[in-house]
Amino acid sequence: MLKSILYPTKFEEFSLDILRSIACLKELGVEEVILLHVIDTDSLYTEVDGGIPIPLDLIRKAATEHLTSYAQHLQSQGLMTKVRIVMGRLVPEILKTAELMNASLIVAGRQKRDILGELFVGSTTNRIIRKAKVPVLVVKYHVLKEIKGETYEHFCIDMFRNVLFATDWSLHAERAKEYVSMLRRLGATELVVVHVLEELLPEVSIEVLEEFQRSLRKENEAKLEVLKGEFEAEGFHVQTVLARGPAYQAINRIATEENVSIIVMGTHGRGFIEGILYGSVCQRVVEYSEKPVLVVK
Repeated sequence: MLKSILYPTKFEEFSLDILRSIACLKELGVEEVILLHVIDTDSLYTEVDGGIPIPLDLIRKAATEHLTSYAQHLQSQGLMTKVRIVMGRLVPEILKTAELMNASLIVAGRQKRDILGELFVGSTTNRIIRKAKVPVLVVKYHVLKEIKGETYEHFCIDMFRNVLFATDWSLHAERAKEYVSMLRRLGATELVVVHVLEELLPEVSIEVLEEFQRSLRKENEAKLEVLKGEFEAEGFHVQTVLARGPAYQAINRIATEENVSIIVMGTHGRGFIEGILYGSVCQRVVEYSEKPVLVVK
């Protein structure tokens, strides 16, 4: 299922740490990593005021040196690599490369939390998830706090140790379930399976609504119990949680409370129109979670 990974990079501080954390995916059959740097023409001018040219040769040389060092590390881990430097619009070039190179997974994005607790997710990551045809692993890190006037950042190296799987019983959730099973082969042992019951508006009498909610809860508890048995048969220690919405808040809260290392979920569930948006719940989980998120198409 996973044979090649596309890793677009701008050579941020944690770029090499991300590569180290995903090198273990070779245990799932990954054979190569495609290292990509896009010289973004949306933010790059071939000329600036006064007609001074941008030194594109120097930019390419620096990018080549970075990518070569990344490739050497991956090769030392037994992974083949391909290095590509292209010029164009960032997201279209990433998606074009993924399709051209037949990538099975795109590793993208980062999230930072500042000392005031504000969260930031780049629009580039959102656009990649929305338009990509393959799963996207959104790797994150955040600023923990300020100590004596300095901020300290943290990156999770052991990304696949403890998994939260969010399901809405949709086809996309079923596909995501297959990736959860694969993570067991990377050593993941703890699994939290979450389904969120959205709050219902009282369009009928309270008595009818309460009876419907009891029936809905019973139905979903039974589904979670079946899913728990399936995952336990694969060797997971499983905890199931039937929570109440808003869904993205419940998923992120449980992920924090259970100290999971990654969230796995489908792009969008029942009721969403293909191509319009990649799912309001998924989008908000990606935006607000401080955990890495594997988004499965």
